[in-house]
Amino acid sequence: MSEPASLAMNDVQVVGSHNSFKARIPATVMARLRAMEPKLADGLDYYHLSLAEQLDAGIRQLELDIFADPDGGRYADPAGEAWARDTGEATGFDREAMLAPGYKVLHIPDVDYLSTCASLTQCLTQIDAWSRANPDHLPIMITLNAADLPSGRPGITDPLPLNDPALLDRLDAEVRAVLPAGRLITPDEVRGTAASLRDAVRGTGWPALDVTRGRIYLVLDVRGAVADAYRAGHPALAGRAMFGWYPDGQPEAVLQIVQDPLVDGAQIRRWVEAGIIVRTRTDANTAEARSADHAKAQAAMDSGAQAVSTDYYPGAPDPLRAGFTVTLPDGAMARCSPARVPRGCPLEP
Repeated sequence: MSEPASLAMNDVQVVGSHNSFKARIPATVMARLRAMEPKLADGLDYYHLSLAEQLDAGIRQLELDIFADPDGGRYADPAGEAWARDTGEATGFDREAMLAPGYKVLHIPDVDYLSTCASLTQCLTQIDAWSRANPDHLPIMITLNAADLPSGRPGITDPLPLNDPALLDRLDAEVRAVLPAGRLITPDEVRGTAASLRDAVRGTGWPALDVTRGRIYLVLDVRGAVADAYRAGHPALAGRAMFGWYPDGQPEAVLQIVQDPLVDGAQIRRWVEAGIIVRTRTDANTAEARSADHAKAQAAMDSGAQAVSTDYYPGAPDPLRAGFTVTLPDGAMARCSPARVPRGCPLEP
């Protein structure tokens, strides 16, 4: 059975990774975390292959946590790095990259601060290089997550709030500097001549799969005030580089991010059937890996969500030695969404 020619980009379901940039926390830092907050330490005890290695493994949705750093240096001297240095532990921390202006990629400042690519530009460049070398791949979704308010934890560097038009314009510029026209699937392309993205998706639908293979699209995963600032002056996200996460029913609400498919599986399926693209999770905070529990993974797959995100794709590092792995049925990394194409179909990832 060959891939149907009529497929659209939202007809597929792929395995993705969560916090795709995350490197292993230094042993010195992890020991301190375990002494202070053992539950937090357990939840952070995972890490990833390089972005290119994940893509080689069939991952087609990636997540990057971003922090604005327009002047550079805001995250160049994390507390955890000082702890590791005091014990003589080498971490590979890229301080030079952290000193340069531009968006940085890390999980938790000062504690979970090591990344396989330190800046947004580095990460996107690695993804783009892999994409150009593998031009027939399924479209790659990249979610950009920003926790841009103070954590309230002592010793953690506060992020800059992102509900600032200048910072958001700079974010778009950094994306477009690596992914120029034609490489990105943009809101303008999806909207076409429709009045809104929602109208376009419910009418014409998403672009065909065969014209989006080899390309990339980004989703800005932020709090409501930042999402509103991103579309201010850009109705229907006109001219913007990325899609956004907006409440159901709003003109820009064509992608949804859902944390727990066990709770919201029925809603996910309704959205997917209506043309919405959904990213959900199959595990979180190492809990499912520790208990060998695939219930959330099964619910995610059954929901039809286009991206099911895990920390445990085939070949992922396994510091717990749990042997927990998530794939689609029969070990596949991509298939047609069961909510969109119930008869199923083969897909080359």
